[in-house]
Amino acid sequence: MKKQIFFVSLALLVAIGLLDGGCLTSASVAAEKLAPFITVYEGTGSAEIAGEIAKFIKEKLGVEVKFEALSHGVIHSRVKAEAPNFGADMVTNAGVPLLLEAKKKGWSVPYQSPTWAGAAPEWADPDGYYWINSRWSFVLVYNKDRLAKAGYEVPKSWKDLLDPKWKGEIVMPSPLTSGTAYMMLYSFITLYGFNEGKGEEGGWQYLEALDKNVAHYTRGGNVPTDLVARGEFMLGITSDEQVYPRLKEGYPFDFVIPEEGIGYGMQGAAILAGTKKLSTVQKVVDLMGTLEFNKFLASVAGYTTKEPEAVPSLYKERPPKFIPNIDLAWAMANKKRLTEEWIKRIGRRE
Repeated sequence: MKKQIFFVSLALLVAIGLLDGGCLTSASVAAEKLAPFITVYEGTGSAEIAGEIAKFIKEKLGVEVKFEALSHGVIHSRVKAEAPNFGADMVTNAGVPLLLEAKKKGWSVPYQSPTWAGAAPEWADPDGYYWINSRWSFVLVYNKDRLAKAGYEVPKSWKDLLDPKWKGEIVMPSPLTSGTAYMMLYSFITLYGFNEGKGEEGGWQYLEALDKNVAHYTRGGNVPTDLVARGEFMLGITSDEQVYPRLKEGYPFDFVIPEEGIGYGMQGAAILAGTKKLSTVQKVVDLMGTLEFNKFLASVAGYTTKEPEAVPSLYKERPPKFIPNIDLAWAMANKKRLTEEWIKRIGRRE
């Protein structure tokens, strides 16, 4: 997707301390100067959410942030191309494949954050190389007005999308440019391939059948949300990040979790090697580990988080059901091969 750059207005340098309860108060301010700004590759792929995160960091730390809001795939490619001289101080909400590769290749540096101490291994690297901001997923969205006009019911199953009546009415992202779409790819291979005892081929058969009804593939994982909300398509398979904000804005659309469940991935933060603003970036990592930040992120993006009290707004009334047996390590190890297979079977249509 087209990158969007955020500049948070200049603010006075401040210093902070973190209370045991994870809240920031004036009484907890430490006598340490922070850098006037940091540069961050932000993986939500959403200008709106990145802007809200920037405002929150400025409010709590007084630190200015230059955010580049990009898709997971673009961030991974950028970091790989720039190594070892990175154009940012850290990455946030980046995909697990990048976090693991950065640790392995020395692109990131370790830090034992006090607010992440004791976090389960699925939320924080025990060696301190990365921290998982959230579990993210994809859902099926639909335009209520368009479906009502056509007299169609909301699909209940992923297999319902194979009905010829949906031809040209489905939009979803491409795994060649979107981390969310790659999550869809390995999730459907797991669901209709491995879980049904058919191997990868079963998943590819489903994806090829689905492709017949897909109008086109977007470059970013959030784009289908807006296209369906505006009524340009009846259905969209999309990241769950922007669904809650659009629901709050009153668009005539909604989401459903098909009966088979939804796939998921993790996204997190890492400090890039070579940053000259290490102590400031560490304070940002500390802030991200607090209950206050987790509640904030859930309120603006609907993420699931490491803090049980930070109930994601999107799923408060409809708890998600996840596709079983998803293996993120396998998905990461086979990404290049699977995306090349996508090109052979589906082609470049983004």
